[in-house]
Order: sequence, then structure tokens, then C-alpha cells
Amino acid sequence: MEKEYLKSTSKNYNKGGLDTVGLTCKTDVDIEEIKVLNGVIEKYTYLIGVEEVLVTIKASSVLNGGIELTDLDETMEIVEGIALNFNIDFETLSRVDFSVDLLETVKENKKKFILFLECLDLRRKGTGMFETKKPVKQNKKTGNLKISTNRVQTTIYDCMDKPRLANTRIENRIVNIRAKEIIKKRIQLEMKKYMKELHKLEELIPIVEGLYINYLINEYKKTIKKEFGTFTEFVAWADKEQLILTERVLKELLKASGITTRLKVFLNSFRSLRPDTLKFTNKSELKSLVLLVKKELKKSAREG
Repeated sequence: MEKEYLKSTSKNYNKGGLDTVGLTCKTDVDIEEIKVLNGVIEKYTYLIGVEEVLVTIKASSVLNGGIELTDLDETMEIVEGIALNFNIDFETLSRVDFSVDLLETVKENKKKFILFLECLDLRRKGTGMFETKKPVKQNKKTGNLKISTNRVQTTIYDCMDKPRLANTRIENRIVNIRAKEIIKKRIQLEMKKYMKELHKLEELIPIVEGLYINYLINEYKKTIKKEFGTFTEFVAWADKEQLILTERVLKELLKASGITTRLKVFLNSFRSLRPDTLKFTNKSELKSLVLLVKKELKKSAREG
């Protein structure tokens, strides 16, 4: 009900904050007692080796039933309350998940989100974005858009089926931190690192476009007159697969096909038979998304 009310009264819901934090403590605690504490995630609370326990805490489950992300101060208040009330000495930060929630949907903005992740993955020197899919039993619903390195994962996913105020979450998860410094300061540091990665992210767009252009040209040459009878059929497939991210990608693909039709003419013809197709993202959209993510995370960390 709250989510429907928000949608009807607000054109733009954006909020950054923390989802979970993973903290370690010595084994002189009763793990089973900790697991049932309000705010502790049972399946992510367990023994590490023989000397440490990992305790994973989700402050939002205490403060708002998991509907909204919590800011850094709210999260630390829950952490410190658990530590004080149950005599737990949290020593290190092991994991932190911080996110930005949006009212806009993945379905309507998928190419923009793909471009965001592909550019960020280039900055991290990763292996590329991949997409998970739900099984047939769940109607093959689109899953998550994800990039991953050894210790950092960034995921964009639809959360319309969850009891949240948002429709989309951009989640950044850092694991294996093992920091001995003050927990709050370390969380702020990890958030600053992420925001630094996002600085001038749009400068990587031409490289991402080049990767998609080369892939599509090669696929076109391999499949034309075999799987696809015409260039238009190939473009219809590529667009459905969200591979034509920007107008430049289509322009270069058209040029490589040898077809002499001008881009504007092809677009008009294609869209006349297939309304609401070949929608592109661009540099301006990516810059706006980056600015939004940084702004909301700064607010949640009390950094401006």
C-alpha cells in the first residue's frame, strides 16, 4: 500500500543508503543466540575458522521492515545497540552493501543500466557484464544485471516484487575487507572509493560502444542468410537482446552491412512497423545516473 501511495504522489523516488554490514567478533559469544537477534541475518551469520564469527546485520529490517535503505548513522546505531545489549565486541568490517534505490524500472531503462555497468566494469578491468535469468517456473522473468571482481560486485535489479518503495536497486557489495580501523570510517572510505570509480565514467562510453559494434558486426557476418534473412531481421533480434545500446552502435553496424540506406531512413522504416523499438541510451543519461548515485550516497553517509 505504501509503495502504491508513493507512486501516485511522487514522480521521482531516489534514496541511497546501506543494506547490510558484515562484522567479525571473537568466538566467546553464543552464535545461536546472535542469529535470532532482531536485525541479524541468520544465514549470513556463522563461524569463520575457529576464532571468529561473522555477524551480518540489516538495519532496515529493524527500522522500517526492509522497505527503505538506512543511512550510515541509522545503521551504526543498530550495530552499536546490538553490541552493547549483548556484550559483543565487533572488531572488523568484513562486508558492506550500499545501494541507491530508484522509482524508475529496469525494463524501461535497461540500456542505460547496461551502459553504466559496462563502463564501470571497464574501469575495474573486469570480464564484462552478465545477466541472470529466472527459471521457467518463475515465468523466465528477467533477473539481475551484474558485474563482479574478486571483492566487489555491482548489481542492478528489479525489486518491484519486493515490499519496497523503490522499483530498482543499484547495489554495490564489497567483501573480504578485513579492516581493523573504525567501522564507520571504513564504510565511508568504501563509499568514497565507489564514487571515485564513477568520476567521469562517461568517458568510457566509446570503448564500450566499440566492443558492442565489433561483436554485432561479427555476429551479423556469421548469421546473415543463415539464421537471419535480412539486415532488418538481425537488427530486430539485436534490439530485443538489448545489444544496440546507442545510436552510434546501429550507425556503425549499418555501415558494415554494406546497405546504403541512411540511418534516419532505416530508423523511420523500422519503427513504423515496430513501435517502441530501437530506443537508445546516451552520454547525457549516463552522466545523470552517475550524478544521482553519487548525490544519494553522499547524503546517506552524511558527507554533504
